[in-house]
Amino acid sequence: MSATDKLPLKQRIALVTGAGKGLGRASALALARAGADVALVSRTRQELDAVAAEIRASGRLAISLPGDMTRSEQADAVVEAAVAEFGSIDVLVHCVGRSLRKQILDYSDADWREMIATNLDSAFFVCRAVGRQMRAQGRGVIVNVASAAGLRGRPNNAPYSSSKAAVINLSRALALEWAPYGIRVNILAPGRFLTPLTSEEMSDPQKYAAYIENVPLRRIGQPEELDEIVTWLASDASGFVTGSLIVIDGGQTLQ
Repeated sequence: MSATDKLPLKQRIALVTGAGKGLGRASALALARAGADVALVSRTRQELDAVAAEIRASGRLAISLPGDMTRSEQADAVVEAAVAEFGSIDVLVHCVGRSLRKQILDYSDADWREMIATNLDSAFFVCRAVGRQMRAQGRGVIVNVASAAGLRGRPNNAPYSSSKAAVINLSRALALEWAPYGIRVNILAPGRFLTPLTSEEMSDPQKYAAYIENVPLRRIGQPEELDEIVTWLASDASGFVTGSLIVIDGGQTLQ
């Protein structure tokens, strides 16, 4: 048996949203290392092209598909483009998200709508577009990246917590609806990870120390710590797992 025969995602096609940076980038690279060819989606082509170059250098195929996933027509278009290029979509990892910290009375209507659109509408539009393709295929795996913040209300972050809670229950509903068609849907709920979204705040020693006081493992996560979980959920090794929520937060939600 050759090394490539041991790859759990050999001959699989993955579509990863939010793939230009942070947890989306880490997920795309992990899926490629496991043997998948990858369609990369985010709003910024330059970031996608850099990730695509890394994947191609490892011997896998990758394409960049810039698009705004808060727009249903663009979600449909990137799925159509991925299928046109690769012939199918076996795995979706949806990793789009944005946080805006304010007290609830300081959020404008536009702030609320932007947060709901970015975090929830995008999940609905992308899952619906990919779900059509997976239903036609009679198989597929979806991993929606929500947040540990969606498991409990948190001050100064109400739209984010609300939208990520909705992503969790959207995913559970899809798991029930699509199980008869061979489609599995699971949810990751990360806590604070070191990404471009958090790097500025977490580079402040005082803010970092204050934050990890509430994390039993006394640190934040590194993006590569999701690699094996994402690969496992995408592979046949988790073939009896659907509708499950996996929390990766250093124990923070236990407190």
